[in-house]
Amino acid sequence: MIHHIVYGGSRIKVFKLEIPESFHDEYYHLLNFIALALVLYFIYLILEFRKVIFKFSKNSVFTQENSQRLRKVGRGLVIYGSIILCITIILGLAIDGSNSGINANSNPAFSIGYIFGYTIGASISKVLPIFVVALFVQFISFLVVKGNVLQEENDLTI
Repeated sequence: MIHHIVYGGSRIKVFKLEIPESFHDEYYHLLNFIALALVLYFIYLILEFRKVIFKFSKNSVFTQENSQRLRKVGRGLVIYGSIILCITIILGLAIDGSNSGINANSNPAFSIGYIFGYTIGASISKVLPIFVVALFVQFISFLVVKGNVLQEENDLTI
């Protein structure tokens, strides 16, 4: 991004999509800024998850704090994946819609439907692992809550 701004270099892929030269530089810079903000948000989620792992290593597993942090990370991953999914679909429709290799003589409804379906399918396939990890982290958070309840009951038993 810095190389493109300073030296006017070639454009790199943003959200795994090749941005054509016909797009204005302002849009390209905005997309790069959004990508940078999402990377920083992802780093924040990793640091939150790291705090939970450190608590696990200190044998402090079933605590309310761990559960809340895991829930925050899971929800954050869902938000992160949703934003990437929306941006990828919008960019995919804007880029592939104008650069599609579909014959101009074909039915317009068919070509629009095909481009729309292909773009959504490709976008979901790119973001699906993020949603699976988010679901797994949410499930672990649920288990930590149940473990916390059982541990509190066990501590009260003589």
